[in-house]
Amino acid sequence: MRFVLAIVSFVIGVLLVGLGVGQRTVFAPPTSIVAATSGSNAAPVTVLPGSVLNANPGYQRVNVSGTGKVFAAYGKTSDVDAWIGDTEHTTLRYDAEDASLESRTTGSGSDLPDPKGSDLWYQEYDDARQFTVRLPADVSLVVMGDGSDAAPADISVTWPRDTATPSVGPLLTAGGVFVLGGLVMLVWAFLHQRRSRGPRRRSGGGRPPRVRASRRAAAAGAQVPARSRRGRRAIIAVPVLVAGALVLSGCSSEYWPTGNGADATPTPTATATGAAVPDASTAATKQQIARIVSRVAEVAEKADADKDASLAATRFAGPALEIRKANYTIRDSDAKAQALPAVAADDVCVALPQQTDTWPRTVFAVVAADCTDKKTAPQALTLVQQDARSDYKVEYAVSLEADAQLPSLAPTSVGAAQLAPDTKLLALAPNAVAAAYGDILSKDTASESADLFDSDGDDLRSRIGKSYKDEKAKGLPDTAKIEYSSEVPEDSALALATNTAGALVSVDLNEIEKVTPTAAGAEVNPEGAVKALSGVDSSTKGVTATYGVQLLFSVPPVGSDDKIELLGFTQGLIAASEVQ
Repeated sequence: MRFVLAIVSFVIGVLLVGLGVGQRTVFAPPTSIVAATSGSNAAPVTVLPGSVLNANPGYQRVNVSGTGKVFAAYGKTSDVDAWIGDTEHTTLRYDAEDASLESRTTGSGSDLPDPKGSDLWYQEYDDARQFTVRLPADVSLVVMGDGSDAAPADISVTWPRDTATPSVGPLLTAGGVFVLGGLVMLVWAFLHQRRSRGPRRRSGGGRPPRVRASRRAAAAGAQVPARSRRGRRAIIAVPVLVAGALVLSGCSSEYWPTGNGADATPTPTATATGAAVPDASTAATKQQIARIVSRVAEVAEKADADKDASLAATRFAGPALEIRKANYTIRDSDAKAQALPAVAADDVCVALPQQTDTWPRTVFAVVAADCTDKKTAPQALTLVQQDARSDYKVEYAVSLEADAQLPSLAPTSVGAAQLAPDTKLLALAPNAVAAAYGDILSKDTASESADLFDSDGDDLRSRIGKSYKDEKAKGLPDTAKIEYSSEVPEDSALALATNTAGALVSVDLNEIEKVTPTAAGAEVNPEGAVKALSGVDSSTKGVTATYGVQLLFSVPPVGSDDKIELLGFTQGLIAASEVQ
């Protein structure tokens, strides 16, 4: 009976081990799912929506084949759709039954911008035919050729398949236990049999004890072959194999119920994780903002060195462009004139995008060569993107005050709401801030708005405020006089909400100086930057100089006891001419 139990246990163990090994070999599932396009493509753009890329779980390996260059990029689906617009494009769909990609062409337009370097993309691949990503459902991929010819038609997407076999570990373990149990019972049965067949004493007169044939043969001088050890080796080999299988099964979580084959897939070469992909209503990610600022800095460096206003206009607009264009003209005429401060793009200290999925959209950033260096004043940039196909351009570039403290701002992944210029939620509407501050620069404490603004740490008042203007007027000869005025360009205020219900308000203010002669025959002789920009050596009519002042304020909410604080400014000559 013991032999029977041993054999049964041994057979069960071998079957379980064989079944476990079979699940990792002959019965193993495919390691991936591949869906490929079929047919031709005539459209210049092919779109793989996020729903297609996520038709199966796991990362997505995209392979593009064909002749010519290949460009691919991915971005937020709504941004991709806006960038394509009505341009003829092919959209791929996933057919689960055939595991293939079906195409549908829509749109009729042919106007397609250069996709390289667009500020919309989270990542782009120039002439890369195979790349691996892990994109969420709200991100889409665009594939193009050179932009004029049809996009590559042969595209495939490969997803890893969950090859975990959680029953292998238990099967191998159970099989090993049964095999080892059978061997133990087999040894027990042999030992029990040997004890039961031991020597017995017999009474006299019986038959002589039986002599085994081997002993008789030995007595006759014959050679007795040694007992074969093949059976023992076979018996020993089985436990060794079982033990090896158990060791291997213990090295992988795929062989146990807690294993997750999808997590065991190779690391993607490019990923779009939560840190890289913002909420659907956020304009940009911190990575995008850093890349945009870097591109702005490159353009600024080259344009400033070459005094190229056309190049500067590709990344600057509004007040920030006006002051640069004027600076280039001044430096052309006056070699001693200084260039504007360079845009530092080494470190992005603050990145605050607008909460929007429409256009125009605004981004606020504080940049510096080193955010931890307190000796150098960082710059605050306010950038605006007018539409999906346009680049972000700097509208305001101000140097922050040395002791300026930004209010509490939302994280980049959340973003901030942009407030209307005439909102009543602030202590002063954004479109009224510049005029109120300009009145303070002219009247100082006599201004009706003086109590609304904090004067502590406001260096601009000492530079171009009332005391400065009075001193400059006293320095003129009796034959000339100076008049001051200020203007606020329309629709120039930009306000982003803060966590304290206030707002960061960027505004533009033009300070105008008009110098005219007061006596017959008297002349006005401009100097320095005014002379260089106006091209006037002397005039009997007078000279007008306009200084552009870019301002950044922290405006508290309505009803707050806090005052409006000037955080930073940039001031420079933007226009000069003879009085007409």
